[in-house]
Amino acid sequence: MNKNNEKIWGILLHRSMNYTRRLLGKTLLFDDEAWMNITKMTADCGVNTIILDLCDGIEYGSHPEIALDGAWTRKKVRDEVKRLADMGIKIIPKLNFSTSHDMWLGEYSRMISTTTYYNVCRDLIYEVYDLFDEPQYIHLGMDEEDAKHNANAQYVVFRQGELYWHDLRFLMDCVIDKGATPWIWSCALFDHPEEYKKHIGVEDAILSPWYYNAFRKEHYTPIESRSEYVTYYNEGEYAKMGLKYVEEDPFLVNFRNVALPLMKEGYKYVPCASTVNKCPHNTMDLVEYFRDNAPDEQVIGFMTAPWTPAQVGNEHVFEESLRLLKEAKEAFYGWSAEK
Repeated sequence: MNKNNEKIWGILLHRSMNYTRRLLGKTLLFDDEAWMNITKMTADCGVNTIILDLCDGIEYGSHPEIALDGAWTRKKVRDEVKRLADMGIKIIPKLNFSTSHDMWLGEYSRMISTTTYYNVCRDLIYEVYDLFDEPQYIHLGMDEEDAKHNANAQYVVFRQGELYWHDLRFLMDCVIDKGATPWIWSCALFDHPEEYKKHIGVEDAILSPWYYNAFRKEHYTPIESRSEYVTYYNEGEYAKMGLKYVEEDPFLVNFRNVALPLMKEGYKYVPCASTVNKCPHNTMDLVEYFRDNAPDEQVIGFMTAPWTPAQVGNEHVFEESLRLLKEAKEAFYGWSAEK
């Protein structure tokens, strides 16, 4: 739990979109004007945490070669940390070291598991801890590291087996060495629970299980409701499954099968919702599901991930995400912006 015993109510923003090959480029896709508008919305909605995916969007004193033109200076970072703290918002720095999402590292993303790589990762983690005023958590990403999510890359590298667990443990220990708690996506635990339990203790990290569709059956999304679903679920292996609802997707079924049982092991979650799949019930269903079924002390909070650049013209996406999170908070935790 947070040091002040308050749950995290968070939103994910990106200083740069160079975690994904779909938007990989030499510009940040970030507007300071949009950032100012979104942070005001965040405060107005009673959301107390911004998970800020840094990528190559800030200047690192230890490795200045990583930053793109227009990256925030170290002074700008400190100023924003203070400005948001005065608004009641904590910034949690995020450095995604998954090989599926580490293009922001530049040439270092092709040096996985080398001495140079380990030194760079340690330098960056240590630096952002100090730069962001000793945050309670540092988010390390570490999602979707597998062959499927590297399939479209021109240069393919990913870790598996003992090397993956070694590197995850190394990255987490760097965070712990500085006095913070690692925060990662739940992929490693949900996809490889027995291996995860062998290598990572329940107190070593908090996890964000991400689920962007409905939980209540009456809210399930018919595949025929959207043309892109019809196309997607009638290709490849999906074509053989004869799915009627999106929520019958094996990934979503596995989530519902393992999320709660794994909490009995003691793992702590910050479940993540999103508007990206255009499921209007996702945020409310997600918060209700964990509020009603999970031990309260193991639900550290909730977050939402718009997965869109923080640019002028996109503010409505963040506004909707924040509104839905606020409404869920009011409905299930009794908070009101009027209080």
